[in-house]
Amino acid sequence: MNVPPATRLSTRRDASLSRRHALLAAAALLGTAAWPVLADEARLGVGAALPPLSVNDQFDRPVSIDAGTRVLLFAADKAAGDIATEVLRPHPEVLAQQRLVYLADISGMPAVITRMFALPKMRELPFPVGLVRDAALTAALPRQAGALTWIALDQGTVRSVETLPDAAALRSRLGLPAN
Repeated sequence: MNVPPATRLSTRRDASLSRRHALLAAAALLGTAAWPVLADEARLGVGAALPPLSVNDQFDRPVSIDAGTRVLLFAADKAAGDIATEVLRPHPEVLAQQRLVYLADISGMPAVITRMFALPKMRELPFPVGLVRDAALTAALPRQAGALTWIALDQGTVRSVETLPDAAALRSRLGLPAN
């Protein structure tokens, strides 16, 4: 069979592209399938030591998570931060009483929004908020979208991890009256 050279080249190119697309699809599928397993393995669990965290609060003062910290309250997104603010604003004393440190991940927030809107609003709060500006610092902390993560600590070791989906759950966990 006599096939023109241009057609042979086109056929080879099509076959090469098809193989490349198949390989890329397989790699994407395998990578996606493995991701939840890798993410779960990287999560902090009961019995693990809390990794060192160095953050500043809304006034640019260092936030200390030391051996005396009993609870780390973590908001991975704005919805979770809103829950914490709603509950803690009228009861700022619970942070000291329960030796609780509150961290909020603001790493995804554009710098101009942080500077012009978020920080001035946070500076009105009667309690410190440890601001996580680099998501890698808290990548190992368990999280659920729209919910707070309550990590009970004993001398820097994780004793329990809970997800608090709403203000009522946080009030209950803190021993505060329902509104």
